[in-house]
Amino acid sequence: MAIGIVATGSYLPDHIVTNDDLARTVETSDAWVTSRTGIRRRRRAHAEQTTSDLGHRAALAALRDHDITAEQLDALVVATSSPDQIQPSTACNLHARMGLTQIPAFDVGAVCSGFIYATAAAAGLMNTFSQYSHVMVVGCEAYSRVLDYRDRGTCVFFGDGAGAAVLGKLPDGYGILGCDLMADSTQLDVVGIPAGGALEPTSERTVRERRHYFRMDGRRVWDFATQAVPQVVKGALASAGLDVGDVDLLVTHQANARLIEECADRCGVPMDRVPMTVDRYGNTAAASVPITLDEAAAAGRLRRGDVVVLAAVGGGMTAGALVMRWY
Repeated sequence: MAIGIVATGSYLPDHIVTNDDLARTVETSDAWVTSRTGIRRRRRAHAEQTTSDLGHRAALAALRDHDITAEQLDALVVATSSPDQIQPSTACNLHARMGLTQIPAFDVGAVCSGFIYATAAAAGLMNTFSQYSHVMVVGCEAYSRVLDYRDRGTCVFFGDGAGAAVLGKLPDGYGILGCDLMADSTQLDVVGIPAGGALEPTSERTVRERRHYFRMDGRRVWDFATQAVPQVVKGALASAGLDVGDVDLLVTHQANARLIEECADRCGVPMDRVPMTVDRYGNTAAASVPITLDEAAAAGRLRRGDVVVLAAVGGGMTAGALVMRWY
């Protein structure tokens, strides 16, 4: 039997933040944000909601999609870069919210590539050890908690949300066919939150200098992504014995509409095969691929036998792609 996605789910908070809303607190405008990013609005978690709360809602939606119960899950893998706390893991917090038994739960940290990395890890677990028949993979983010709303170069991009998928056994020929993961640690400084860890512990200085907020060098992100996405997409397709012409749907990380268009063009995939949610939800980091995949499934854009590619880039810098034949 093959391993693949058998169910999807997603959750977006109902608090909508428009570009005009942001323009009241930071020097920007709807025209500026829309023209450069394609983002018109994004969602923001309510004050009482945590990252694992968002993940819980998405996980429950995925369970309903496959008509299985939490008791049937054999493991839980969570991708996030805005965790509930440094420790314990957000996966263990979500584990508690779902009332799971003593199945393993762990986080994967690859920033916006996290869902791709987490799905690859979950599939490897299932392929290696026979006791894992159903594994839940969740990408969940509450970036509103770590954004500097004085910095228009970051705060206009991000939104909060969660997406989930259940991996299960499928007939041969379906499911995950190929994978390509990479990291370039020479670009550690491109994306990140400088302070709060062992490298730069919290101090009066780090708080005063606002070093606990997310930072990003947008130009270097663009340069890396436009090279790395085509590289991993073509690498994953090659590992599956397929070509770009075989791709029915390319679900990419939803960082920026202009970036998605450029990456799709460099991959050789027409935009009518590339679903977008970034205009409505912004960049939801590790949650963006599963959210977009779930919306594509709900819209009937995924048919049995379709070749679907999931691809993302993230801080570190990281990148990854998975090729699957949809069941």
